[in-house]
This record gives sequence, structure tokens and C-alpha cells, in this order.
Amino acid sequence: MVFARIITTVVDLAIVIATIKLLSKTDFAIIGYLLMIHEVARNIATLGFPESVFFYFERVSGSARRGFVLQTALILLATALFSGVLVYLISFAIPALLPDWDPVAVGQVQDLMPFMAVVVLFEIPTWPTTNVLLAADKQTQAAWYEMLTSALIFLCLVGPLTLGFSLDIAVYGLMGYAVIRFLGSWIWVHSVLPPGKLADSDIPVKNQIDFSVPLGLSSLVSKLNRYADKFVVSIMLPASAYAEYTIGAQEVPIIRVIPFAVGSVLISRYVAFQIESKKEELLELWYKGIKKVSLLVVPLTIAVIIAATDLITLIAETDRTDYSNAVLPFQIFNLIVLLRVTNYGSILQAFGDTKGVLYLSMNLVAANIVLSIPLTYFYGITGTALGTLIANAYNWVITLRRIGGHMELPAYKVLPFGYYGRVLFLSAVIAFPVWYFRLLLINSENSVGGLVFTMGIYLLLFYIAGSAFGIISDEDRKQFKEWISMKFLSSRDR
Repeated sequence: MVFARIITTVVDLAIVIATIKLLSKTDFAIIGYLLMIHEVARNIATLGFPESVFFYFERVSGSARRGFVLQTALILLATALFSGVLVYLISFAIPALLPDWDPVAVGQVQDLMPFMAVVVLFEIPTWPTTNVLLAADKQTQAAWYEMLTSALIFLCLVGPLTLGFSLDIAVYGLMGYAVIRFLGSWIWVHSVLPPGKLADSDIPVKNQIDFSVPLGLSSLVSKLNRYADKFVVSIMLPASAYAEYTIGAQEVPIIRVIPFAVGSVLISRYVAFQIESKKEELLELWYKGIKKVSLLVVPLTIAVIIAATDLITLIAETDRTDYSNAVLPFQIFNLIVLLRVTNYGSILQAFGDTKGVLYLSMNLVAANIVLSIPLTYFYGITGTALGTLIANAYNWVITLRRIGGHMELPAYKVLPFGYYGRVLFLSAVIAFPVWYFRLLLINSENSVGGLVFTMGIYLLLFYIAGSAFGIISDEDRKQFKEWISMKFLSSRDR
């Protein structure tokens, strides 16, 4: 699943790069805004019901599993209809929401918004599919499902633009993607579940709603938080600044998905240990996951931060567009990734604390808005990124305290800080000479050479130093070799 999430994230990044290269700043801002509204609408509609699959699959078996999945799909079909109508109605408010945008761009956003409502309607009922496959111990199938659906959206969105068609045709392609995904997901899930019918579900709808809605509201608030700073920029600054901030305000997705993918796989085991009151086993698994993720996330994040100028130049800039203003916000934003060494929500869900997940999400979005508005006013998009970083650090401390309450641990023992600190210190120390020699040895305009040098030398030095100081163990090296062989993609699910 980690591999699949990385591949899908590479595809998502390729979509961003392709649209940047193929579109003007204004058209890129338009498609970015449409996709932002689409993602927020999807989070409104899903309401945590896909995540409830992990919690309840351990509590039902046989035909009850099919009944539960059918129940979940019908609920999502209803919420998808509501969300689609909401997206359609938003189109009427676009002039008020984008007061500083060019009137032609505002009109195009209005015209395309109803088609995004159709995308929402067909896509949302399919959202539990990956979780159903994971909960049924079909990890390989889940990986293939994610990669295939990601490739499909790339073909349907970027394909028309590459062939020279307009942005309108690309949005029609998104509608085609949603319909194909809807039909394919239904066939796939049907093939892996045991026989059964809706009436076989042993989970009352009320219980599922009570569990899912706080979790769904949390996911929605988290998504709003992800876009809160972008909404602030879209209102306070012109479209060109919004385009620059869209590029800069990115936690490198290839890195960011690692803890969430690991959390998606481990959450069912967290739930099982919690049901059986195996506290020591739960803590051991929790620590082990964090250590493995830290070993990947921390050095990769530091490497990306020092290579930011080369990365932004390669990804975003063309003869027509200059995105150099996005570099510093990008660097600030990726400091947040250093905190993401695990999926904190997964452990709270395992304890059934969906209300806690909601509280933490609301706390984060409130802090983000309070900090982003004044900092954007005084420092532009750099201030917006700084406000988001401070808000995340503040909420991280509160999250550790909440998890510690469930695990009966003080906050400083919730994470293996000793190991994490060693990884972070080594990663930071190696960064300085690599950054210096990149500037000294390679022409500043040679972005490809600079990026290859920075990433290659940095990761090589980290591997050597990490092995020498015992941070990277023999087991880690063995697992890494097995992982890059990709044999797991041909393995059979249990």
C-alpha cells in the first residue's frame, strides 16, 4: 500500500506538473479552484463512512460484511446527491467568492462548476472500495485499485489538454473518469465479498452514523484546514499570487502519503489489540511503525527542503511563467511533514475516539485561520505558510496529549522521541554540506543537475552515516532491498 500510495501520488504530481506546463496561470488557477471545491465536497459527502469499514469489519463476518458494505454504499449515494447539489449551488456565489479575479476567469469557473457536481455524484459512492479491500486482507488488490484509478484520472484530465483541447473538454473527461470508476468499483467489490444482502448487515445504521459522523466532520474540517490558507490567499490576494501559493503550499506528496498508507494498513490491527486489551502489543506496533516511517520521511523531507529551488524550477517554471516566489513558502510548508511520522488519527479511531479526532481538526483549522489572516496581510504568501506551520506545531502537541490519555502515557512517551531525535539530528547535519557544495559546484541555472546532485549525495550520505551510527539496522537494509524489488505486487493476498 505504501508503494501504491507513492505511485498514485506521483501520478497526482504529474497531473499538477502537466496542467502547469499546458495552461496559463489563470487557467491553472481555474482548474485548481475547481478541484479544490470538488475535494471539499467529497469530504462533506463521505462523512467518515469509508473509515468506518476498518472499525466494523473486525466485528462482523460472512454475509454481514456484504450487507454492511451495501449499507455504506447506499448512505454514500444519498450524501453524494446532497453534495452534488451543493456544488451546483456554489456556482451562483462564485463572483462573491472571487472578488479580485478577472471577470472572464470567474465566468469560466461558474460555467464548469455544475460538471464538477456530476463528478462528485458518481465518485463518492466508490470511496470505501480501498478500505473494503484492505479490511478483507486484499492488500495487493487494494494497491492495484488505487494505482489504476489514479492512472484513469490522469488520462481523462491531462489527455485532452495534451491533445490541445480546451479546459472544458478536460472537465468532461473528469466526468467520464467518475462514471468508469463507479462501474468498475461495484464489480470489484462484488467479486471479493461473501454472498449476502443488505438485510444481513449486523451494524445498525444509527451506530454507524454515531461512529462515522464525528470522524467525517473531522475529515471535512481537516480538508478545510488544508484549504483554509488557500481560501485566505484567494480572497486577500490576486489570482497570480493564488497560483504561486498553490505551487508553494505543498507538502511533498510522495513523502506525505507514507505515514497515512502505513496507518491504513495497521489500523485494523490496532483495533484488534484494543478489543483484546493487549496494551503492550499495541504500543510496540505503534512504536515500530513510527520508527520505520521516520527513517523514510525525515531524511527525504530535509533533502526536498534544501533542493526546493531546483524542484520548483523543474516542476512549475516555463518561458511564460515564473514561480520563484513559491520557493520559500514551499520550504516552510514542508517543515510540517517532519511532524507527520505516523497517522495520529488511526490510533484515536482504534480507541473509538472519533470525537477527539473532530476536536483536534477543529482546533487546527481555527488556529490556521487566526494566524494566516494577519500574517498574509503583512508578509503575503510567505506569511500564510508560516501561519500554517505554527498552527500545525501547536495542534501536534495537543494531539500527543490526547493519544497519551488513551494509552495511559505522558505526552513525551507517545512517540519514540529518542530514535526520532537521532534521525532528525543526523538529517539536519548532513543537509548543510550538501546544500553548500551544490551551490559551489553546480551552476544555479542547472536545475536538473542540482536536483540530482542534492538528492543523490544527500541520501547516500544519510545511508552511510545512518548505518555507521546504528540508526539504520541490518533489518532495515534487508527490508529496503526486498521492498525495491517490488515482488509484493505479484504476491497473493491472504
